[in-house]
Amino acid sequence: MTPRVSIVLPAFNAEETLANALDSLLVQSLTDFEILVVDDHSKDGTLDVAASYLRNDSRVKLLQRDRNGGAAAARNLGFRSAKGKWLALLDADDTFAPDRLRSLITRAEKDEADIIADNLRFVSMPGGAITGTALKAEDSIFAGPVSAARFVRGNLFLYRGFKLGYLKPLFRRRFVEQHRLQQNEALRIAEDYHFLLDALLCGGRFLVVPEAGYFYAQRPGSLSRGLTLDDLDQLSTANRLDLLRASPQGGADLRAALNKRQWSVDLNIRLMEFQEAVKRRRVWDAGSIFARNPNLTPYLAFYGLESLRKRLSGERRLV
Repeated sequence: MTPRVSIVLPAFNAEETLANALDSLLVQSLTDFEILVVDDHSKDGTLDVAASYLRNDSRVKLLQRDRNGGAAAARNLGFRSAKGKWLALLDADDTFAPDRLRSLITRAEKDEADIIADNLRFVSMPGGAITGTALKAEDSIFAGPVSAARFVRGNLFLYRGFKLGYLKPLFRRRFVEQHRLQQNEALRIAEDYHFLLDALLCGGRFLVVPEAGYFYAQRPGSLSRGLTLDDLDQLSTANRLDLLRASPQGGADLRAALNKRQWSVDLNIRLMEFQEAVKRRRVWDAGSIFARNPNLTPYLAFYGLESLRKRLSGERRLV
């Protein structure tokens, strides 16, 4: 029988957190699901943890990659193996509220959504203290279907506020397969953002609800991986492809949002180059970045010094 939902759970060296993630799924009020744990060639005891659940619950399945490929590659393997009517995503250090799947799928099917997400609840780790939610209850995003332009505007680098790409939506598997959607395996950051944007560019109906059923773990000094110039160059390339895809049918609002996103990514590249020059005491190189980008000088001055301060203090930054 086809399960109602397939939960794709990539895991890389997740020995310490995977059990909590799985436990939160096994107490869901909606019980008609499969869990696809995708081991991304872990070097710790992740496989042993997954295997212990596999033995005790037939809904848990284990997929293994023969080399580490990143979260996007792991999720794509899960998508190809999924049998559920809906696809849900869970990271190995996060958890679901007990009624999350039932409430989201009920709302999505009632309102004929192709994609649905809820608010995030931030959890400070270690300790597990709830520190707040990603979006305020009065946010306009809850008012109706979210357009591609609205989504892109909510994902600008170096702007304050929560980035919508961190939401963890559910997708109709039929919609994903119909449009041959998959995550971009060249990206090691923002792969979730681009996957959801691809769905919106294909006409997906996207709803966001104010209830916070996804518990997002925040650990001091820990981005999932440090940003590199190569990461940002790959991201810039992906954004340019989005602009090419959106130009025929997207309208001026979407193109303006995508151009602003591109500008923010390229600004971040200049900032990283500036930071590297400062750290290596290459005064001439740092000065030339200012000279070659006069319109960016206020941003370079403020964000460059702010980013250096955060790096030195170990503070986590969502970009």
